[in-house]
Amino acid sequence: MLTPKDKRKWLFIGIGFAIIAIICIVVPAVVVTTNKQKASASSSSNAPAYAMAQSPYDNLTRTRNLDELKDRERIFVIGDVHGCANELATLLEDIKYNKTTDAVILAGDLTMKGYDSPGVLDLAMRENIYCVRGNHDDMVVRFKTYGISTGSIPKGNQRLPEGDVADPLKFDDEHAVLARNLTDAQYNYLAACPMAVELPFLNAYVVHGGLDPNVDDVANNDPYTVFNVRDVVNGVPTRDNDIGGHWTDWYQIITNTKNTTRKVYYGHDASRGLDLEAVTFGLDSACVYGHKLSALEIYTHALTQVNCPKYAN
Repeated sequence: MLTPKDKRKWLFIGIGFAIIAIICIVVPAVVVTTNKQKASASSSSNAPAYAMAQSPYDNLTRTRNLDELKDRERIFVIGDVHGCANELATLLEDIKYNKTTDAVILAGDLTMKGYDSPGVLDLAMRENIYCVRGNHDDMVVRFKTYGISTGSIPKGNQRLPEGDVADPLKFDDEHAVLARNLTDAQYNYLAACPMAVELPFLNAYVVHGGLDPNVDDVANNDPYTVFNVRDVVNGVPTRDNDIGGHWTDWYQIITNTKNTTRKVYYGHDASRGLDLEAVTFGLDSACVYGHKLSALEIYTHALTQVNCPKYAN
């Protein structure tokens, strides 16, 4: 039988073990939570001040490193296809594309406006073509991701519940029509197109709209801006094309002060058309508007174009 003294001793021992157990469980949990909070704060603090809210349905990969392409004989960047499947097929024939020895990267806006967006996606998948996401692709992906997460994409003029995004969408939008009809494979391909493709062996990037030269880590760029930028007004990018200077002029000035030569291949700006400069290379030559679809070979900068009928105004 335990004496009162023994009972007190075992009571204190039990309390001691309980304290140790609490320390072992609670402290690591606090450390993990704190580290997650620090990582989140760090990520948001590195974003530019003008960064927009990001949709919970964008399913976006910020950057993809394609160092694996360094041994390819030729690498082509093609401007906005916008659903012009036959013209893309013709262009691939004209450059004598070989999916084993060559690589093709589509500079965004594979979809919408033209006559066969699913056909473009099928062709791109079949020919092992790489891509980045454009502003129209992004809207299609957001609708489809919502539909997958909720079971359907409704019809009507209600807003897609995304919070305070820069480009709110309604379910009667034409992008929702395409999203409803995408197969799983087509959606998976389009959603996997990143915000930016990095080609480290060339110190180059492929994006849809443009990059902020003041953001050193490309992954910290604002996705909405990368998809939509055309001009810059007082150091702030805008999707407008007639109220400021072209973003490429701003990019050139800033990169000159940094003594960097990071090249950018992009599409999006059909109003300016083909725009090949020293470190920025604009390749949206307005195919869907009845002009041309362009492919630029990165090593030689040889340009190949095909004519396009007019499919959109």
